[in-house]
Amino acid sequence: MISIVKELSCDGVAPTGPCSAWPKKRHDEIMAIVEERARSQGVIVEHAKEVNVSATTMVGGLLKTAGQAIMNGKVSEEIRNERYDTCKACPFFIEDSKRCSECGCFMEAKTWVGGDPNMLCPKQKWSR
Repeated sequence: MISIVKELSCDGVAPTGPCSAWPKKRHDEIMAIVEERARSQGVIVEHAKEVNVSATTMVGGLLKTAGQAIMNGKVSEEIRNERYDTCKACPFFIEDSKRCSECGCFMEAKTWVGGDPNMLCPKQKWSR
């Protein structure tokens, strides 16, 4: 089992809770360490293969996303690329269809939508 507690520790205390207080740069550094250790130990991180939500949930998410798009427009290309890179590294990302298995959305489109990133990403992984 790969342990990253040491990398996550801060003054001897590991962060807790549903979200991390680490800046994106620190997150990327930690994930690079984890991925390298996984590769060196022959561990392969698998992405989701299918959408895990009902059609009703997908419609609700689509309406919420549409509302955010209407109110906030779209984000800059820099933010969009940052979001999409986060999605591509996420285990819930379905590589074949470019969809999120947790919300069913097509991420090539959804990453352009402006608004509250915590409302748009079901796992709250987008920093902006």
